[in-house]
Formats: sequence, C-alpha cells, structure tokens
Amino acid sequence: MQELRLQKQTRVVSFRVAEEAGEFIVFDMSMSGPVRQRTCYSGTDFSEAWNAVEAILGSTAVPAELQKFAVFVQ
Repeated sequence: MQELRLQKQTRVVSFRVAEEAGEFIVFDMSMSGPVRQRTCYSGTDFSEAWNAVEAILGSTAVPAELQKFAVFVQ
C-alpha cells in the first residue's frame, strides 16, 4: 500500500493506494471532526477519491506520485 500525506494550513489528508485491489482511501487526519467521520472515501474511482481530498483541502493539484492514477479528474 502506498500512502501520500497532503497538507494545507491545519488540514491533513492521507491518500492511500492499494494497487493490487485497485482501491483508493482518503482519510482526514485533521484534528477537527469526530474520528468516526474521518474516512471520506474508500473505493475504486480516482476522481471521486480526489474530490474527497479537495472537499477537505480545497482546490489541490494532483501530485506527481499520483499522476499515473489520474486518468481524468474534474
């Protein structure tokens, strides 16, 4: 499993890629909000996973490490 942490100001997101399963997991590591609501996305659609990242951090460019997964991001 590959993990990339993204941060903007006080917000932190863990973006995990389980390549063998083809799954993306977005986890809000920020200290705000209840723990039970911190997993924002878990599934196989990169664009939905990236939308979850941007819902937490705001508009964010896809890092080079994740470009191979980003076929299309709205």
